[in-house]
Amino acid sequence: MVQNRKIGLFIKYFFDKVIAIIGLIITSPIFLFVGIILKLQGENIFYLQKRVGYSGQEFKMFKFTTMPKGSEKLGLITTTNDSRPTEFGRFLRKTKINEIPQLINVLIGNMSVIGPRPLIKSQISESLTDKEIEEYYRMRPGITGIGSLYFHNEDRLLAEVEDPHTYYNEVITPKKQHLEKVYTESWSLLLDLRIFVLTLRILFLDALGISKKSSLLEDILVDR
Repeated sequence: MVQNRKIGLFIKYFFDKVIAIIGLIITSPIFLFVGIILKLQGENIFYLQKRVGYSGQEFKMFKFTTMPKGSEKLGLITTTNDSRPTEFGRFLRKTKINEIPQLINVLIGNMSVIGPRPLIKSQISESLTDKEIEEYYRMRPGITGIGSLYFHNEDRLLAEVEDPHTYYNEVITPKKQHLEKVYTESWSLLLDLRIFVLTLRILFLDALGISKKSSLLEDILVDR
């Protein structure tokens, strides 16, 4: 069983590289377009932020810049009514285009296409010990994953509560921790495929303005 898992993880790592290379080639026109717009606005093309990765080790995650320099000093949690993102930044966030540069992280090897979402250590250290953080990331963090999909409308949820910071720490983080723990323990290539298909489906529904949870997500979560 352990041997099968090792082989499966090797296949997963191989496909991560293939998907990253193909994805970067396909999205290269987007990189060019977004890069030109951001440079014309006087912004850096990429926003590099430290996130927690495999075995709790931190790494720098790539995103397209969506806020003016120094905005992170006003808080790490963002909501739909956050005034910090630029108009173009709001578009990048709404369409999830700002996440595309994470393909670079996948190619480098500090992220996977699918896995537990890489979080900011200062946030999760409020509710998790270093040992728990290390356990949380027994697999490489992903661009998408079961926790990310469950809270795919996280920014809207946080905009609706009185204290986003408390809600994030007391509701969202524990739920994500549970889901990602289940993912790690029951991981398989088939599970990754289901999550990948579900990601495409939710992105499509979000583009149509439909935020209802997919029945496929409920299927994945049943008895977890």
